[in-house]
Amino acid sequence: MRIKITLLPDEDNVLNLNYNYFLSAWIYNTLQKANKEYADELHSKGYSYGKKIFKLFTFSQLRCKNIKIIGENIKFMNRTFLYIASPKKEFILNFVKEILENNLLILQDYKFRIESVEVEKEPFFEKENRFICLSPIVTSTAVVIEGKRKSVNLPLYDDRFVENLKNNLIEKYFIIYKTLPDNINIKINFDMNYYNKNPQGKRIKYKNVFIKGYMVPFSMSGNAEMIKVAYNCGIGEKNSGGFGMIQKIE
Repeated sequence: MRIKITLLPDEDNVLNLNYNYFLSAWIYNTLQKANKEYADELHSKGYSYGKKIFKLFTFSQLRCKNIKIIGENIKFMNRTFLYIASPKKEFILNFVKEILENNLLILQDYKFRIESVEVEKEPFFEKENRFICLSPIVTSTAVVIEGKRKSVNLPLYDDRFVENLKNNLIEKYFIIYKTLPDNINIKINFDMNYYNKNPQGKRIKYKNVFIKGYMVPFSMSGNAEMIKVAYNCGIGEKNSGGFGMIQKIE
């Protein structure tokens, strides 16, 4: 399920560009007001696949057609949109219930007024589907640096980038459906012409750590149920931090 939230900004104020963490915290706080037990369990435990923990929700960047960048801050000049998705109906129902009762989205000292909330109709997934990114796609690998094991974000051109995305989708599928997909064949092809024009990607500071991802259009074909998982959960890593949300385009 996916919702679209229409926001009216405080046009006299600015918001730090690295707002992902504050949005994530607002989502958890909203859930906690609606259903504390559910929110606490999601935050502390989530859904496990081996040693990996997934939260099974994602959200977009704040999308506005008229903005001004002022140093490290952003100024929203008209209606702004936020998309949130999860395959878990309980997540969406609890969240929507609370924001319908409280019409403010507060990020530090910045306030949006919530104008409306809509449930988006799920698209039909065909043999081949084209997507744009509503937030950067991230995947990583472990490396040893000066004797210490660290996680580093992979560049999009690395073959492991797409391979990690596929494996990540299989893991999410298993958590949701309690079984492996009958057909794990899925193809993901990024628009490399688009990438070559902006190969540096996008860096976002999250909890004092810079995360690098890519907002490059791509096509995805194969198992429709796995594609649906990508649409509802987000693709790649750190979805609950506001990474990997995608939108199907015609």
